[in-house]
Amino acid sequence: MTNLQRADGLHGLGEMFGDGERELTALDPAWGKAAFFFRTGHRLGHGPDSMRCMSLDEVYRMLNVFRERFEGGDTLSILQAIGMCAEENLPMPEWLALAFNSRITAFGRTGSPPTLDDVFYSERMPTNSAKKAAQARQDWQLGGRLWRDVWDLVMADETIASFDKAITRLLASRKYGVGKTKAKQLVLMLDTNQTQFLGKTETLPRFLEKRRKLLT
Repeated sequence: MTNLQRADGLHGLGEMFGDGERELTALDPAWGKAAFFFRTGHRLGHGPDSMRCMSLDEVYRMLNVFRERFEGGDTLSILQAIGMCAEENLPMPEWLALAFNSRITAFGRTGSPPTLDDVFYSERMPTNSAKKAAQARQDWQLGGRLWRDVWDLVMADETIASFDKAITRLLASRKYGVGKTKAKQLVLMLDTNQTQFLGKTETLPRFLEKRRKLLT
């Protein structure tokens, strides 16, 4: 085989696979693509003609969010971080490999937690009860809608300079099926999550506080 010979199932950049990457692809396509990325900086995903565009620094930053949550007791973050590595076609970082191996090995031992729901658990997304899990999913879905809509609202109206006023105006604009207290909780939940994963430096309440100071 030559260095420019086409790799089976890959197009475009696949033509640039070297012999070593082709040998790895013969064992598993993901391994060949990963080796190609570390040589060239071009990261291919798992789908046909899939190219991953997130920088390695950004992937690292987001994986560290999961690491911080795991170190705070949120063990479901282990699986979420593994899912991200799978999506980005990258090997697990050392902390993640060790954490997963430790938890799954302990699960097979006498006296271990009785179910995987006990091994991989998060207060953000409880899985030990079908009712709790369903409610948590609904909360995340509604929270995402509220969070997007309230940000759109405050960006469109520069006179809104308090979190309380923003939520009041939002709930008056349409029906969301929740009261003010619940809406605040959901927006803050999503705001904290998005601040962490998007690398933002300020939450919505902080943004409005700064606006209020400029208006007074």
